[in-house]
Amino acid sequence: MKKLIYIIIATTLALAACEKTLDFPFEYKQPKLVLNCVLSNTSKIEFTISRSMHILDSKEIVMIPDADVIIFEDDKPLQVVPVSEGNGIYYADYIPKAGHTYKFQVSKDGFETIEAEVKMTATTTINSLSGKQKSTDDGYYYGDEFDVNLNFNDIPNEENYYMVYVTSDFPADMKEYFAENYMYSVEDLFDKNYKLNLECNDMSVSTSYGGSEIYLADEIINGGNYTIKFSAQDYRDIRGIFYGLIYPDDYYDEYKDGEEEGEEGEDDEDDDGENIEDLPFYREYEYMLIVHLRSVNKDYYQYQKSYDLYVENDGNPFAEPTLVKTNIKNGLGILGAASEVTDTIRFTITNPYLEEEEE
Repeated sequence: MKKLIYIIIATTLALAACEKTLDFPFEYKQPKLVLNCVLSNTSKIEFTISRSMHILDSKEIVMIPDADVIIFEDDKPLQVVPVSEGNGIYYADYIPKAGHTYKFQVSKDGFETIEAEVKMTATTTINSLSGKQKSTDDGYYYGDEFDVNLNFNDIPNEENYYMVYVTSDFPADMKEYFAENYMYSVEDLFDKNYKLNLECNDMSVSTSYGGSEIYLADEIINGGNYTIKFSAQDYRDIRGIFYGLIYPDDYYDEYKDGEEEGEEGEDDEDDDGENIEDLPFYREYEYMLIVHLRSVNKDYYQYQKSYDLYVENDGNPFAEPTLVKTNIKNGLGILGAASEVTDTIRFTITNPYLEEEEE
């Protein structure tokens, strides 16, 4: 037994003597400025400036709120100075124009000056847009789904790339009513920036990691016209807004906690004494599906595809490392260009509770 104890102690000491500290060969590199900007012909210039992070950094992204930025249009400085609100997000009161070239120069003490240049893509043309609402037996609370057919012209003699996304809108009087009467959480439901989920079986297109955008390269179109068929899913409970109209007492019992007893249902009439049944959207309302078609430059297309792949592989130890596309000289990030056109499909959404209430 003593021999066994001696053997264990000797083995332990031998292993301890073999312990060695390994230095990881991570070379520290001077952080670089990071510019992220996508110019659009439909909005004023907005971009962010931050700094790159080392692989061992545990901090959140560090924004740069006080960089010096000069924007050129066709090699001439714009007479517009980008401003930041102190959070690293910059705004410039200028809308880029299709066909023009824009260059950014960004400098900051302690960093190497970075540059990027991009030419605004030309706008394409939507030839036709149609759609139909898909019937479902899943009830009223799983969102609505629409089939969409989009036909557009490819810009000839250019290497073009396209992105499609879909938003929605509701009648102004309907949004105003619910906002004033607090009968539904309209802040998220009526958000015009909410992107519907898209699905497409066309093998020539791809869908973003989050499912909100469709990507298409023009190799197969080459100056002709092309039709994309896809489905758009609105996962919000857009029909549930009728619940507060048909069953206001139940609605307030559930969503108006803290009110005194006897107050539920007092909003059956609006401030003018008008019955809820007389509201123009009580029986049905117009739901507007807005299709956005973007013509984008190659760098932005490749950046978006590589970024989606990076997000998809994040945390997967068996995935190959993904390098995100950058076109920033002496720095990181992306300067992209997108020329956008939109068109709208209008649907009539009927009150799903009316038949039940009338019975």
